[in-house]
Amino acid sequence: APRSTIRARAVAAASEAAAAALGLPAGAPVLTLERLRCLDGRPVLLERITLPLPLFAPLADPGDDPANWGDLLYPLFSRRCGVHVHRAEDTIGFGALAAVPARHLQLAAGHPCARVERRAFDVAGRCIEWRTSLGDAHAFHYTVSIT
Repeated sequence: APRSTIRARAVAAASEAAAAALGLPAGAPVLTLERLRCLDGRPVLLERITLPLPLFAPLADPGDDPANWGDLLYPLFSRRCGVHVHRAEDTIGFGALAAVPARHLQLAAGHPCARVERRAFDVAGRCIEWRTSLGDAHAFHYTVSIT
């Protein structure tokens, strides 16, 4: 199972891209997370996750240590915020890693990367998460089940 570490957490104003993805007005308050996911101790995904506030306000509490959240976010969203992910849409692309993400993934700058943008929705159809995941394109595998 992948291990996860929240590397950064901040409350910010939604960028135009984040606001569009989440269906919010530009500048609306959001919680941003940077998460590193590892397999067998090796970093494999660097993620930037944007969540709308006040829906995810319990996770923005500075007294709440993300080290105690566990490795999986969707059960945490349900347990702590009462938000249940019903479905998600992933858009997959490829590119090259910039210097900072490459360093976090222990790869060289310019290394080929897979980029997955996810929009997750609750049962009411609201977009409740916008996530961008970067990983090594040479080690990228993706499985989709369509029902």
